[in-house]
Amino acid sequence: MPQARWKTFSALLPATAMSYLDQTIMPVALPRIQLDLNATNTQVQWCVNAYLLVIAVFVLISGKLGDRIGYKRTLMVGVVGFVIFSALCGLSESAEMLIIARACQGLCAASIYPAQTAMIAQIYPPEKRGRATGMIVSIGSLFLILGPLVGGYLIEVASWRWIFWINLPIGAIGLWMINRFMPTPEKGRGKVDLKGFAYFALGVSALTLVFMQATDWGWTSLLTIFFAITAIVGLLLLLYREKRAAHPFLDISLFKHSPFAAININVFILQFFLMIVVFRTIYFQTVLGYSPFLTGFIMFISSCPVLFIAPLAGILSDRLSPKVPIALGYLLLIFSSFWFAFISLPSFHSILIALIAYGTGIPLIFTPSYSTAISSVPKGKAGTASGIVATLRNTGGTVGLALIHLFVSTDQKWHLTEGKREAEIISFSDVHFALAFLLIVAMAITFMLHSRKSSHHLPEGPAEGWD
Repeated sequence: MPQARWKTFSALLPATAMSYLDQTIMPVALPRIQLDLNATNTQVQWCVNAYLLVIAVFVLISGKLGDRIGYKRTLMVGVVGFVIFSALCGLSESAEMLIIARACQGLCAASIYPAQTAMIAQIYPPEKRGRATGMIVSIGSLFLILGPLVGGYLIEVASWRWIFWINLPIGAIGLWMINRFMPTPEKGRGKVDLKGFAYFALGVSALTLVFMQATDWGWTSLLTIFFAITAIVGLLLLLYREKRAAHPFLDISLFKHSPFAAININVFILQFFLMIVVFRTIYFQTVLGYSPFLTGFIMFISSCPVLFIAPLAGILSDRLSPKVPIALGYLLLIFSSFWFAFISLPSFHSILIALIAYGTGIPLIFTPSYSTAISSVPKGKAGTASGIVATLRNTGGTVGLALIHLFVSTDQKWHLTEGKREAEIISFSDVHFALAFLLIVAMAITFMLHSRKSSHHLPEGPAEGWD
């Protein structure tokens, strides 16, 4: 790799580290944040979901807008904004202020993710983009894994506010490197379906709001009914618009390819399922009595398999079929969920058994899913397909957190007569039973779709193994 290209590549690393670290560093801090800011359970969940929701809504439109104004500029704006709002998160004196700052952080992160991918495409020829992308993902995954450990350490030796302030020096270095080493690419002329974006934003935001607030507002309250109707109308308008738009926000026609539809179910459900980590980190501290650092260490151990299982999943997918690692991944996640469902007061070693199975199952599904998603659509649609997968993955996260919060909150209210701690234990068990059955259903639907022959010709590649 030429020296100039190395410098350009290295300019992407601080933004990658900052954005990936932020995804996993916060959950371990939630009990301390709740205590310090006197936040309700719902407000604590919004501290996470405000970030996820804004990313889900804006990540695809940010990519398309980046085509118009240039990705170097988009990346710099994203990094500057992320640093500013990280500082505000750390300075928050109320839950409301933290939630607003987190939402603004999410908006900046939504501009960083597509800009990184696009810049790699700008500076590398096609035959070297795979290697560069793989290196970015590997480095990002490392920081994703380190997040809980770093977060737990900062909370114990300093304050939860440092999980945000750590972004300031990282972002400053990144901004200097982007300005110094990154070339300014030509602006594109990508068209943006603003109506489709508006309907998507309206539908997903209203739906998330209903799931997050229904237990506080009441299912029959005017606010709940209003936002439920708004969500339905927004999503119906989106479907109507996308079938007729010349340049749709979400190209629904791609779902005619059975492998692509099945893979998106995998990605959506898996990201939905991953949101259980927020509740586990709270449960380990409030019910099992673990310290933030020990909780972070446990989550770090559970994430380590990603480093070596992801390449193995790719090998199994290429040599056998994507079905093999995906089936193994589902079985491990189902096992992990049932383990916690039956053992709701686990020992330290018991937790590790379940979480290592969890950490092993995730890359077994994600790795072949991404390669199959892109190879299962016409070559000219690869970029659009990648954007749809990213959007649905983030949507799965925000809807998943909202629905799991709704389930846990409702379940705990039903069992409050047995005591607060007992209600938390019962809801921890019940939510894992529910997730285990959801995974079983998702696995069945995925393989039913893959058993169908697509009516469209699919290009040669990993996706062929599904037909």
